[in-house]
Amino acid sequence: MASKDIRGVIVPILTPLNSDETVDTNSMRRLVNYLIDNGAHGIWVSGTTGEFANLSIQQRLISVETVVDEVAGRVPIIGNVSGPSTQLSLELALAVQEMELDGIAVTPPYYYNNAQDELLDHYRYISDRSGLPLWVYNIPQTVKTVVNPSTIATLASEGAVVGVKDSSGAGELLGELNVLCEQGDLNLLRFLGTVSRITTSTALGVHGVIPAIANLAANAASRGWEAGEAGDMETVKECNAKLIAASKISQLAKGGGPNAAAFSGMKSALKHMGILDSDTVSRPLRSLTEAEKQGIPAILEEAGIANGA
Repeated sequence: MASKDIRGVIVPILTPLNSDETVDTNSMRRLVNYLIDNGAHGIWVSGTTGEFANLSIQQRLISVETVVDEVAGRVPIIGNVSGPSTQLSLELALAVQEMELDGIAVTPPYYYNNAQDELLDHYRYISDRSGLPLWVYNIPQTVKTVVNPSTIATLASEGAVVGVKDSSGAGELLGELNVLCEQGDLNLLRFLGTVSRITTSTALGVHGVIPAIANLAANAASRGWEAGEAGDMETVKECNAKLIAASKISQLAKGGGPNAAAFSGMKSALKHMGILDSDTVSRPLRSLTEAEKQGIPAILEEAGIANGA
């Protein structure tokens, strides 16, 4: 397994699908190269933005294998292997064990509510048996359970986990985790699932961000993070304006839920740009209508990515 510096903008890559909802590997390869060519510092595969919860194990494995093959060691890759139980997560972790990932990510189990002592067992069990660098994927809005900062710190102190993606949106939880890492001298990679903090993430005590909009606005996201690191406020302002404009893509849908609006908007935009062959999303997520797609060119123009930059 490659050892790479994991910092910056890790893109939670979309999963391009054919009209029959099989994985479109050719489009996925083009998307990988679009992201890397526009400065992405890493790729997070089979995550929420990748529609993992709606896909079969085989589809998820095809996604991971395709990304690893196309990246060919150019940037770090984290593979999300979350499942509704510890054993199901472990089975997927073992299935990707030889795929040259730089880490795997796991949410708490979903459907049943779990206590923190059960989460400790969950992550220890997967870490011990997979032997892979393990990340906590903290996204309570979809799995119902928060992984408390003290739980993450305990796991980090034991060497059971190496990183965390915090998509909770709860700043106080991150602040507490930062303090625990400082007090315990813990070497834990900390990333935020956020758009608005891309250019200021280092000031929050984290190593980078994992923003869905970077699938579309990869250049603005990666340049914005780098400009924030360098204190280049003029570029920060420019990139933030482009990210705000690109984020309007999720406002085109007049029906369906917020996840469908975001995924279908980005997929339709990337199809318009010639990167994806299809803008299919997995049922029951709702695709954009032809009328809704009419707003895409203006958004791309405003975001400065009309030509795929």
